[in-house]
Amino acid sequence: MWLRLMLIAFLANGLGPFGLKILAEEGLSEAFHYQYLLLWYAGGFALTLVALLAGRMRPNPREIAIAAGMGFGSFAGQLCTSLALECNIPGHIVFPITTGGSLFVVSAAGVILFREKVGPYGIAGIVVGIASLIILSLT
Repeated sequence: MWLRLMLIAFLANGLGPFGLKILAEEGLSEAFHYQYLLLWYAGGFALTLVALLAGRMRPNPREIAIAAGMGFGSFAGQLCTSLALECNIPGHIVFPITTGGSLFVVSAAGVILFREKVGPYGIAGIVVGIASLIILSLT
């Protein structure tokens, strides 16, 4: 079940920003970015709820609070991405900064705040993430 949910999250993670870019390119972002984000996050919430009910899982209050905080942070980041695209900042600049910023914050928080040890697979993941951002920025 965990792997299936991770694969869904992996796919969905790229679709949200892709839609923001389409809205910006079509000149619709300023008028519809709030509606788009509301529907996007409501859909994510509904999908999560279905997965929880199907798996007969009950999250505890701490898990709900963490998920709500992460959702709010994600929403704020997507909104800022949308606003940057509306200001005609090119996507090849906006997306690496927003994605790279998330990669940096999550990695730094894990090591500094939670004292996580980054093993070889973690280092490889960070390096591949940075390399992919560089490659995407160059194209």
